[in-house]
Amino acid sequence: MDKNVIVLGIGRFGEATATKLYEKGIYVTAVDNNYKKIEKIANSVSSAIQADITEEVAMKSLGISNYDIAIIATGADLEASIQATLICKDSGVKQVIAKAISKSHARILTKIGADKIVFPELDTGERLAKMISGKNILDLTQFSSNYSLCEVKAKKEWIGKTLIELDFRNKYKVNVIAFKSRQNMILDFDPNLPIEKDDSLIVIGSNENADKLTEL
Repeated sequence: MDKNVIVLGIGRFGEATATKLYEKGIYVTAVDNNYKKIEKIANSVSSAIQADITEEVAMKSLGISNYDIAIIATGADLEASIQATLICKDSGVKQVIAKAISKSHARILTKIGADKIVFPELDTGERLAKMISGKNILDLTQFSSNYSLCEVKAKKEWIGKTLIELDFRNKYKVNVIAFKSRQNMILDFDPNLPIEKDDSLIVIGSNENADKLTEL
């Protein structure tokens, strides 16, 4: 398994994220203070642990620093959300993804170090799981109920070819709106420009077609 993820807070969003990640072959630890929630999810993740996500000693005893990604899935309890985010960042977790329920909540989480903020009304647990587990997806944002914007790293078979040669739009049913080459964003690009090894494409398309890209 390439990644291991710890999900802190097992409400509807946390449960959906944890179970979908596990289904995709990711090692997932689910943590919540509520024993009934842990009992319910135990057979659907790699491990399920009852613990207080706001207690630093408890989190460190779980080996929080060994996880590649921590998902702070609690949102209603702002203090718990903030505390858990701080503990994860202080413990050296590589990537901390935190759920926010308002713009002000998101600003606070960003200021204390959260690497990505998700809003439950836009970022469902299933879609977040696809973003994390997708080998070819760098970022995935659902900006409406029907469409997504994705940053996709160049696949091996694309390298050296142009969008026209690949018949990209017809083949993948998405539109390329920008190139990212060597960290430079190119909006006004030539479709005859060969795709290079470290390039990524910014594409827009239906949620269904964006999801198919995550499976490549």
